[in-house]
Amino acid sequence: MADRDREKWNKKYREISHFDEEPSKLLVDFYHLAKKGNALDIACGTGRNSLFLADKSFDVDAIDISDIALEKLKNKNSSINTIVADLDEYSFEENKYELVVNVNFLNRNLIPSIKEALKKDGIVIFETFVLSEKRKNKSYYLRPNELLRLFLDFHIIYYEEKNLPTEEKKAYLVARKVC
Repeated sequence: MADRDREKWNKKYREISHFDEEPSKLLVDFYHLAKKGNALDIACGTGRNSLFLADKSFDVDAIDISDIALEKLKNKNSSINTIVADLDEYSFEENKYELVVNVNFLNRNLIPSIKEALKKDGIVIFETFVLSEKRKNKSYYLRPNELLRLFLDFHIIYYEEKNLPTEEKKAYLVARKVC
C-alpha cells in the first residue's frame, strides 16, 4: 500500500509544475500563538506551510510520503528537516513540538500521536475537508463536528466548519494542549 501511495503522489508532484505557494490562512492567522521552537508539518507536500514556518524562525520537520515533493521543498529551503515516510507506519517523537500543522490530510489514527507529539501548551492547527455531496468517501473526510470532538481534551481556541465556493466543506481547528 505504501509503495502504491508513494507512486501516486510522486506522479502528481512530477507532472504538476505549479503548486499553491501560499500558506494556509489559518496558519498565518494563528501560528503566533505557539512558542518559537520545533514545528511539525504533516503531509506537507511541497512545503508551503513549512516554508512559512521556517521564515518565522521555527525549526521545521516536514513529513510526506512523496520524496519528489520533499526534494522540491529541500531545493527551496535546505534548513527544513524533510522526512519521507508513510504516515500509516510513522511514529512522532513525544513532547517535541510547540506547533503541529495538519492541512488537507486526514488520518484519524494519527490524532493520538499528534496529541502526544505536542509539548504542554503546544498548539495544533488542523484544517481538512468534511463530507459533502462532492466528497463522499468517509475514510478520508470528516463528519460534521468530528474534528472538534477529536480535540475536546484540548483548549479549543478556534473552530469553524464552512462551505467553500467549490461546493466543498472544510473544518478548521486551532487548539492548545493543556496537560
